[in-house]
Amino acid sequence: MKHILELDEIKNKQAIEQINKFLADKENHKALAAVNDLLDKDPTNENAWLYLGIVNRRMGKLDIAISSFETATELDNAMIEAWGLLTLTYMDKGDLQKAQEVMKTAVELNPLDEKIQFYRDNLIRVYEKFGPFF
Repeated sequence: MKHILELDEIKNKQAIEQINKFLADKENHKALAAVNDLLDKDPTNENAWLYLGIVNRRMGKLDIAISSFETATELDNAMIEAWGLLTLTYMDKGDLQKAQEVMKTAVELNPLDEKIQFYRDNLIRVYEKFGPFF
């Protein structure tokens, strides 16, 4: 049984590497197909939900991206990237209040995480000053 779990982990890592390559090459539709395939195999894979959010955000599908990032944070509330991207996506939509709420919740759930504290203190401020940066 342990061997099967290790094999699945290797396959998941390879799938994530392939998704990253598609994203780097700006092949969003291929990345989306690869993410959906990964989620079909394991709907509890928080990294797949994170990448689903990234791909949809890139494609301008902000509501789907938000839902995906929220699912990633529900599956792993210490997933700092998902919290940050969720915040930025609310900023993309012009919803400052919701972005601030997301950061507040992230800090409450991760009170000792210095990176999330840094995000709370700087992410929205920098976005407001310079606009979208990811």
